[in-house]
Amino acid sequence: MSWMSNFLHPGRAYEDAGRATEQYYNNAQGYLNPYNQGGINAGTNLTTAAGKLSDPVALQDEWSNAYKTSDYAKNLQAQATQGGLDAASSMGLMGSTPALQAIQSGTAQIGNADRQQYLQDLMDKYNAGIGINKDMYNTGAQTAGQMGQNSMNQGQNAGGAAFGRTQASGKMFGDILKTAGQMGTSWMTGGMGTGDFGRGMWSPTGGQ
Repeated sequence: MSWMSNFLHPGRAYEDAGRATEQYYNNAQGYLNPYNQGGINAGTNLTTAAGKLSDPVALQDEWSNAYKTSDYAKNLQAQATQGGLDAASSMGLMGSTPALQAIQSGTAQIGNADRQQYLQDLMDKYNAGIGINKDMYNTGAQTAGQMGQNSMNQGQNAGGAAFGRTQASGKMFGDILKTAGQMGTSWMTGGMGTGDFGRGMWSPTGGQ
């Protein structure tokens, strides 16, 4: 853009500045938005988790319904059963009610311990997930605050550019008139030219 075009259209400088600040604003918001969106998603997850934890019985039932005896517990139960049968056989108690009850009690204890470990593992993972979502939510909240501040700053910049653009033309013509007036005063009081219609024509020692 030539200097003459800039001179005739002084508002274009403000338009260029406005476009530049808008571009940087959009870039900054684009970089921050994934963290903001992550915080929004984490907030939804935390709300869901809080709802489930407020009804622990229902949550435990949900987890218990999904429980399946682990292979490790199955192996322990098989070993306990076989060990109980061998012990009963060696004592001549094979098939007796007390021996069978002892074997069943041992396998039941193994199953209960396995179930409790299953529930504890789930709770540990659940709490770990809550912790991760809290961190993401806090990061998102901070990011949202930064994005809000960016928007306020951009609003001020855009407003300043718009005001400058509307005032630029009027200021230019005002400056032109001011400069012309100064030149005219200088010409009449000795600042420009010589002769009857030149330098100092209105001064006390002007042209004859």
